[in-house]
Amino acid sequence: MKILICSDGRHAHYFQRLSWANAFDNCGHSVFFWDNKTTTAFDAFDLSQPDIFLGQSYNLDDATIKCIKERPHLRVGLRAGDWGDHEQEVDKSMYNILFCSQKEKETLKKLKNETGKPDFVHIHYPDWAVEQTHNHFESIGVKAASLMMCGDVNVYSGGKRREELMCDIGFVGGYWPYKGAVIDQYLMPLLHPVGEYNVKIFGNQPWPASQYCGLIQDHLVKDLFTSAKICPNLSEPHAHRFGFDVNERIFKVLLAGGFCVTDNVKGYEMFGDGVVVADSPQDFAEKIHYYAKTDQGTIDRAEIIHTGQTFVKQNHTNYHRAAQIMSLLGYESEAQKILKVVDEF
Repeated sequence: MKILICSDGRHAHYFQRLSWANAFDNCGHSVFFWDNKTTTAFDAFDLSQPDIFLGQSYNLDDATIKCIKERPHLRVGLRAGDWGDHEQEVDKSMYNILFCSQKEKETLKKLKNETGKPDFVHIHYPDWAVEQTHNHFESIGVKAASLMMCGDVNVYSGGKRREELMCDIGFVGGYWPYKGAVIDQYLMPLLHPVGEYNVKIFGNQPWPASQYCGLIQDHLVKDLFTSAKICPNLSEPHAHRFGFDVNERIFKVLLAGGFCVTDNVKGYEMFGDGVVVADSPQDFAEKIHYYAKTDQGTIDRAEIIHTGQTFVKQNHTNYHRAAQIMSLLGYESEAQKILKVVDEF
């Protein structure tokens, strides 16, 4: 099959879509990865002639809609912001959550009435959350599905310990005020006094910390996760408040064979004993000390790493997501073929 995937900028969801593309490509499908900022919709659709289009509801412009309408055979899945009962509980001035705009709602309703598309919309929340955050899509006849983040086995398997990346705490990610509200409470206090922990922080923007090491090459990220004693996972404020936003980092760390200490978000319950959960900044500091500085903590890490890595490999790789997409689009036999590939890893 020919699959057109809209990349929509370089961020966590970009890498997730790229991971889907890797899985589809390795399973024999033809994938066109579309940068909608440099290539027009008409060119992208004409060049790829897709059977499947995976995009975003907030990027549905007139050109993309026309391309969909011209292809009655096309099956469509779109990422969409929240539109559900949960919205009434959110102080939008405080929490940075993507909500479906009124224009999107009207566009989706019109598209559904005229073409029967999209086949589904999705978000990276657990099933129980989607029932609250996206249940209003039912009012326009659109199915909303949970399509969670995942670990790309093509990118994050086979991490190697590198002396230059060994450290007590290794972290890859950006820092900005909204995210900093959590980072400042959990991670920043551990950076002082300098030298108490060997810390290496990488990201595409400067951190207000002397332990910031700049950019890290993509192919070395898995090696950092494997080389660091602890790879913290820290969430954004809305995840703390509502519990449903399971971020990308935790899947990558575990798949690479890293050891993860995470803040407490309800959605992380799915990882069970594969991660260590800290209930507060003080608890986070105590657990970092235990697993980084004590002999028993070093012994305990090995079993937890194995549990977390096994869980992701068996349930949350990019092949699992590719299979889920095929199933949501009605291609159940293709979904089963993709799942068989997972066994090879």
